[in-house]
Amino acid sequence: MPIEPLLRLPPGSDVFLDANIFIYGLSGVSAQCRTLLQQCSEEHVTGISSYHVVSEVTHRLMCIEAQSKALAGQRPREALSAHPERVRQLTDYWSEIERLLSLNILFLVVDEDTIRGANEERQQYGLLNNDSLIVALMRNYGLSVLASRDVGFDRVSDLTLYSPTDV
Repeated sequence: MPIEPLLRLPPGSDVFLDANIFIYGLSGVSAQCRTLLQQCSEEHVTGISSYHVVSEVTHRLMCIEAQSKALAGQRPREALSAHPERVRQLTDYWSEIERLLSLNILFLVVDEDTIRGANEERQQYGLLNNDSLIVALMRNYGLSVLASRDVGFDRVSDLTLYSPTDV
């Protein structure tokens, strides 16, 4: 499947948002991702994601904050696991998660059918777990448009991938 620039996402699209879109948009790394989140909020496009993606974004924002506050080095997960008192010092990430949850985005729930379907996606396309869950959810809900910077999704031939070009 060809990868389309995120800026070419047509108005009115139903688009599944991968974790990196939230990370880049909320952190200000990508103006294109920030614009997409704004378009979702204003209903110019219908933003769809899942609670497992929110969990992934939460984890990644915690790690980014820990590194920015010098509470963790190159391996923030290990540093935070070994020092729970440092986790308690992290608060900025939660403001971003609250903002994410307040956007006009439909969040889907991963159920047993999705987990089983994800295994088929892993087998067919060689996707890792979280990515295979995204594809399985998209199939369950009849979605075919995905916003992500993860080019591994280009192996899934019946999806249209829109990717930011400013990161």
